[in-house]
Amino acid sequence: MSERVRRRDQHVVVERDVLVRYLDAWTATTLRSQRGGTYVECGGFAADAVRVFAEFADRLDGHHLELVVTGPAPVAVPAGLSVREMTEPFGFAGPVLAHVEDDWPVAESLARGKGHEVVVTGAEPGDDHRARLRTAGLRCVLAVDLVAEDGAAQTLVFATADSKHLATFKNELWAVDEFAGIRYRDPRDPERTLVDISLTPQLLPLRRVLSAELARRGSCSVAELQQHTLLETIYRPADAVAALTAAAAAGDISREPEKGRLTPRTVVACR
Repeated sequence: MSERVRRRDQHVVVERDVLVRYLDAWTATTLRSQRGGTYVECGGFAADAVRVFAEFADRLDGHHLELVVTGPAPVAVPAGLSVREMTEPFGFAGPVLAHVEDDWPVAESLARGKGHEVVVTGAEPGDDHRARLRTAGLRCVLAVDLVAEDGAAQTLVFATADSKHLATFKNELWAVDEFAGIRYRDPRDPERTLVDISLTPQLLPLRRVLSAELARRGSCSVAELQQHTLLETIYRPADAVAALTAAAAAGDISREPEKGRLTPRTVVACR
């Protein structure tokens, strides 16, 4: 396979890895609930979804778990998994996780409903994806640019009404293959800093964001900045603690109490 072909596929490798990881966590949660759930695949990852569901084959009986796909349904599926082709208008009962490949009318339609979540892949960088999905009713939105070695970028978007699910998705985002040839970029970062995929990522962009937020507030708790990190950046709440710890050690911020580990109750302020 040529280098040119590999580079075109870099985005897909990371998108698939993130989606599969989150789908695994979503399925485990869904099978613990009496409501069941529906996974809607509006792209090219139906076979990957079936492999995830097959890992739960011994738990599918007695649960309502449905796979809805565009186009022909997969042939080989585990017993206990319902499969059907998608039709309009969309009507799903219970929790829904949908994957859409850069089709915003469909994404916005699937976002409307209690317990609905949407992953959008292949989106063009620069659009205000967060506002669109928040308008559709999902207040917790992550948008992250996936930048390949040749500079080509696509945006991956995840939207949910549950901040805990957003935290789970971010954990999976930073756990994917760091050697896939993709770096992350926060679309809202004015410096457009590229960050390597890592469980312990570079935190300079986050330190800038937290410094600006702290300057706006004057002072606040670490917990408040962790929440800001979760909802407004590509980073995780734990990354906020690491960034603030480094800032305090450098003398950039003050803290109360002055000694000990930073905890959610610690109050920090600009110097």
